[in-house]
Amino acid sequence: MNTEKSAIRIEKDDLDTSMNTPFVCRQCRDMTCLEGEKAAPEAERKKFIWTARRSSRCPFQALNLFKGKSYHCDLCGGNPQCVKVCTTGALVMSRPQCVSAAMLAASAVKRENNEPD
Repeated sequence: MNTEKSAIRIEKDDLDTSMNTPFVCRQCRDMTCLEGEKAAPEAERKKFIWTARRSSRCPFQALNLFKGKSYHCDLCGGNPQCVKVCTTGALVMSRPQCVSAAMLAASAVKRENNEPD
């Protein structure tokens, strides 16, 4: 498995809070990455490999580049394979409010321990 071809990247937290941030396509309604192209957004959403120039148009820097190609997460049609093959269990598919709850819980623990946020 070549993780460099993954459409998801994880930015490790340098503050040691264990709240590492994933960078993955947000599946925007208005796809800025397609501006200036004659492309059908609904068809493009289903493709995994895109041209490199689309990566530079993403306002969230969510399109990973590898060897001149842009890797776009299409969530594998709702069944993300990265979650299946993640040997540490670090990748999970969840609703955004779950992530927010985890962040609030981590913040509460820090406050209890008199640690700065």
